[in-house]
Amino acid sequence: MPRKRTGYDAACYYDGKLLGRCTKADSDAYTLLMNACGGDAARVLREYAYFSPELKAILEKAALMQADRSLTGGMFHAPKSSPWGEVQSCETLCPGVFLVSTASHGGTMVANEVAAVLSPAAKKCGFKDKGYICYEEDAQESVVLRELLDKKLWKIPDRIKDKGQFEE
Repeated sequence: MPRKRTGYDAACYYDGKLLGRCTKADSDAYTLLMNACGGDAARVLREYAYFSPELKAILEKAALMQADRSLTGGMFHAPKSSPWGEVQSCETLCPGVFLVSTASHGGTMVANEVAAVLSPAAKKCGFKDKGYICYEEDAQESVVLRELLDKKLWKIPDRIKDKGQFEE
């Protein structure tokens, strides 16, 4: 009986940037699916259902890069206002996803164009406001942060000393 291989023997790239390491089969599937969908990673994610976790993460990263480029010519801009008031500070977690603070409150804002990488359940947890799906810092924010962590689109920042406690 053949042994299951561990490790990766290929990688996927988009626009010259490494999206992730994967198996040769995933790399071939990435090329085939992207060609079949005219190079639109969000369309691949919508139209096809079954991916390895590595290929899905790669396609989600490509979709984020494409959404970023098509919306703003290459860069999402930090929001100036939020449902919680005028933004005082803003941290970009990944393209199109912002952690905002106001004088009294804050949360995470996900640009509508980037929301394709979120699960339907995560989208339902947030509320829509001016082109964003918003997640209140005291209530729903952990949902979107967990999804970004699981999809390897964001990592816990170094300023968080107890990363295990944060993840829990």
